[in-house]
Amino acid sequence: MKRNRPVARALLLAMLWLGLGSSSVASNVEFKIIVHPDNPIASVDRDFLRGAFLRKATTWRDGKPIQPVGLAEGTRARTRFIEDVLQKSEAQLRSYWVQRIFSGTGVPPPEADSPSAAIQYVLTYPGGIGYLPIDAPAGRAKVLELE
Repeated sequence: MKRNRPVARALLLAMLWLGLGSSSVASNVEFKIIVHPDNPIASVDRDFLRGAFLRKATTWRDGKPIQPVGLAEGTRARTRFIEDVLQKSEAQLRSYWVQRIFSGTGVPPPEADSPSAAIQYVLTYPGGIGYLPIDAPAGRAKVLELE
């Protein structure tokens, strides 16, 4: 029986590793990032997104203003975006914006009532960027690869 313990441990470790790997992959498939179709970039990383949606980064490389739009509270894509990209809970994000508003240093991005409203916002502004549920059609908006 003792000879099987190393095999059992290895099997348990492999199962844990596979389970952790699939949960990190799952966090990437809850939402997709969209931009105006004329935006030349093809991919974006979480640090850039965090800066854009927390209003710490304000312009694209070409000098156009970054104009982020979020989804309304209560959507799964918003919750996953806040957790995965902004690394905050909904309550922490609210607190962040309350502090910024009262200190006069910023206001949160507008919130779209629906994925189609988020798409319309992004299509209206050349510097627009937003996120959608992974299964929502992006229309004419350009979908970026998330690095």
